[in-house]
Amino acid sequence: MDALHKQHVAELQQSLTLPEDIEITEFIGKGGRAYVYRARLGHERVIVKVYRKAVVQKYLDKYKVDIAEYEYQRNLALYEIPEIKIYIAKPYRVYALSGEYSHSIIQECVTGKTLKELIAELGYLPSEILAAGYKIVQQAKAHGIHDLDISVGNIIVNQHEEKWRPKLYDFNLMSQYLFPPNPIMGLAIKLGIRSKSHRDYRSLRNWERRGKNKTWVGKN
Repeated sequence: MDALHKQHVAELQQSLTLPEDIEITEFIGKGGRAYVYRARLGHERVIVKVYRKAVVQKYLDKYKVDIAEYEYQRNLALYEIPEIKIYIAKPYRVYALSGEYSHSIIQECVTGKTLKELIAELGYLPSEILAAGYKIVQQAKAHGIHDLDISVGNIIVNQHEEKWRPKLYDFNLMSQYLFPPNPIMGLAIKLGIRSKSHRDYRSLRNWERRGKNKTWVGKN
């Protein structure tokens, strides 16, 4: 680690308020809802996801929830399903908005490449990834969890014993069945015309389409 990088990490560390056993090592970047840092928790490599103030306020105003607690509880609920535990990033801790530490969750550091990148490199979708995707969605649905946010750019994949394995790490998307974007969709969900897991199965179909259409994969 060069001097400039060390200084940058030090500045990041100072901007956050976290327990002494969490050591920030690197700023990874920012997503639509949070700033993400790589860190150490004891001997574990973890991610610290610190939520953006505007998004925090939106979730409070629109959904009446603390986004950190919402994401952590969804993450934990999925991780506790034995059949799909290996596909879910391990949740460690949550620091709520009302607490003394920076508003964040601590989560397993998931490494690898996105599913979008893998399909583009291979030119096809490995069958074990699609099978795992359907297993994840079916198990989540059986446990009342929907809208997993599993677009090809939002899934990390890596290899285990020569087999590809997807891993979910992003759990803060608000479920449409709880807050439909319009009255028509709300009625369709209520009447059972639109499944609560509609977007999840749509994402899986998109995985398949991308795996079969190399030209499209390269353009999207």
